[in-house]
Amino acid sequence: MKELSWEMLRPAIADIGSLDDEKKVTFASFQKRAQSAVQELVYTEMPNPVMLLLASPDTDAEQCVRDLLTKCAGRKHQIYDIVYAENLADELSPMWLHIKSGTTQEFFSLVQKLMKKAKFKLDQEEILLKILKKQDNDPKLEEYLTDLCNYIMQDRVKTDQVILNLMVQHLPDRPPLLFGHDLTWKNLFGCVNYLTENGTTYSSHELLEPGLLRSADGGYLVLRISELVHSPALWFKLRHILESGLAGWENPNESVNSIIPFFAPEPTPVNVKLILTGSYIDVASLYSIDPECGTAFYLRADLMNCFPLKDNTHDLALYLRDRCRLMRLLPPDASAVTVLIERACRLAENQTKFALSEQELCNIMREASGRGLRKELKAFTAAEVRETLDARMFRANTALEESGDMFRDKQIILKTKGEVVGQINGLSVISTFGDDFEYGEPTRITATIHSGPEGGISDVEHKADLAGEIHTKAMMIINGYLTHKFGNDYQLPVSANLVFEQSYNEIDGDSASLTGLCAILSALSEKPIKQQFALTGSLDQLGNVQPVGGINEKIEGFFRVCKIQGLTGEQGVIIPESNVTSLVLDEEVVNAVREGKFHIYPVSIIDEAVEILTGVRALLKEEGVRNKDDSKGGKSAKSQDAACEENIYDIISDKLYEIDTRDDPVSLWDRIGQFFQRGD
Repeated sequence: MKELSWEMLRPAIADIGSLDDEKKVTFASFQKRAQSAVQELVYTEMPNPVMLLLASPDTDAEQCVRDLLTKCAGRKHQIYDIVYAENLADELSPMWLHIKSGTTQEFFSLVQKLMKKAKFKLDQEEILLKILKKQDNDPKLEEYLTDLCNYIMQDRVKTDQVILNLMVQHLPDRPPLLFGHDLTWKNLFGCVNYLTENGTTYSSHELLEPGLLRSADGGYLVLRISELVHSPALWFKLRHILESGLAGWENPNESVNSIIPFFAPEPTPVNVKLILTGSYIDVASLYSIDPECGTAFYLRADLMNCFPLKDNTHDLALYLRDRCRLMRLLPPDASAVTVLIERACRLAENQTKFALSEQELCNIMREASGRGLRKELKAFTAAEVRETLDARMFRANTALEESGDMFRDKQIILKTKGEVVGQINGLSVISTFGDDFEYGEPTRITATIHSGPEGGISDVEHKADLAGEIHTKAMMIINGYLTHKFGNDYQLPVSANLVFEQSYNEIDGDSASLTGLCAILSALSEKPIKQQFALTGSLDQLGNVQPVGGINEKIEGFFRVCKIQGLTGEQGVIIPESNVTSLVLDEEVVNAVREGKFHIYPVSIIDEAVEILTGVRALLKEEGVRNKDDSKGGKSAKSQDAACEENIYDIISDKLYEIDTRDDPVSLWDRIGQFFQRGD
């Protein structure tokens, strides 16, 4: 069976290009889907559109939104400042006015002149027309200023009365971009403040706070879905405001409203483009509290974390350089960038793709830069990055060291030499500290066979409530494979017990289905399994080997135990062939493979794994002889010779047939009948 060469165990990183390239690359530069959605959001004429931006928890979605909006050159549109004015007809109902952003200072100056002329009963028409011309002849503003002039000429203005109050002001030609955190009713929707004087509680338009929604008028507001989920009332109110286009001033959480029930400022028109960021879990939680929330979303895009390496190698190198600049770190040299790219591929578990995990990569670069500064370097190199990775491993590997001690002291029994019937080494991944640190650890799995009419697999982990649902499914798939392979014409006359030895915690997943089935086949055929191998892989009912996760940690975990017990040069692992592109292995394992001290075998069907483990061919007589070399379907000389070899499936099939056709015990009544037939 062909094994993998050491060159196939790590990604082949092409030329990263020059790090002096002036091109600026951010996380948003890789987000083609989000760029498309944001471009549509910028240009849409839909009132108060909502965009849903889905991202993983460790993604800086807010910075990405900022960069995306910066890159999208949208059409210019008029932005308005919000002014609340004294309602000259009803002082308990202040009213809003829109003033073109960039003209507010001049507007207030002209209004002061207008009021002065009105006070001295001079002609105000020239100034009034000048104001209205600059404000595009806004009819509401014209009506208010006309009434104001009449109000002043009637000497109804109080000495300390404030007529106009600038509540929200924007920079001209720059739509506001606001981010909401620690959301409350007050900071999102604004509020009415109150004063108490001489036992009297009162309010006015000067005491209004706009809130994020009004402050973002004419621009963009970015909110986290998780915060809205934790306060459902905020989401329902927000959705109502966006649909109606008006933001009122009521606050159900303030009892003071009942003190001044008649103070009701005019609701403000809302013109906001809302961007909601969160994970798939956050969106599911939002749907759970509001099943109709999907109707509120105009756009939806995913922030991707995994990208093809071949097409983005240079951009990834520039991204790492620019992140160092942004965080004011030492710049990385080409060797450091190469190691960081390998790390990104390891995070993606793919030789042809990389995972842009900002938090992980930035933390590594921070520490590597610090090490470079202590060495008085002008740029950190691959050596500092590798030192950082080793140090991060050392700080988190307490459980890993304890596991190694258990194998060294033989508190965990596992063979890496010899042959045993029905015993096999499986591969698993242990997660510690949440998912921050994972390591591989081999597991001894044993199978025993006993005759019985029930015919099936007795999964001890499931019976002991130590198995998850996916593990239970995997055991059922094994049972389905055995039935398909050997029980087409009759029920299997034997049962198997399958045990994950020295496993005391719940296990889950289907990556041990290949391992478990190989152990059962060994027990059925009584052919021993070579203990120098460990394997992992998921199976379907037809015996095809499917890919699994955590492949790098699993391989490194078995290598670690082999090194503890002594490398013999024969040890190795069997993995799914479809996992070959997932290999981004530690340099120590790669070197061991290069020196012939460790081996990695890819398989695509269980037959290949069985042949490696037992040294016995795996083929039923009625299936014919496999001939992968002859495309015409004829048998080669080599395959014809193989037909005469012993093969494990025929051994099992013959054994099962013998058990199934064995004479049943003779009952007492049968013996009596036989006695009379003989005439004794």
